[in-house]
Amino acid sequence: MSGATAAQGFVSAPVIADKPVVPSAEEGRVAERSAALQRSMELIKQRGETNEAMGRVTDGNLCHKLGGKWLRDTGTWE
Repeated sequence: MSGATAAQGFVSAPVIADKPVVPSAEEGRVAERSAALQRSMELIKQRGETNEAMGRVTDGNLCHKLGGKWLRDTGTWE
């Protein structure tokens, strides 16, 4: 009878081991793609905010921030 018990234990062990303990490779890929998409969306949002802020900067302000001198009468800077 101990042989039958050992055989039953041997047969049931792979069934228990087949249960997924860690995410499958496909689940990992899906999670990675989702994270990458989320990061891309955050970067696009930040870029939009940067573009909006830069759109409000005048040539004169940009000149002064870069340490130049704005020549208002000619519309140029040095």
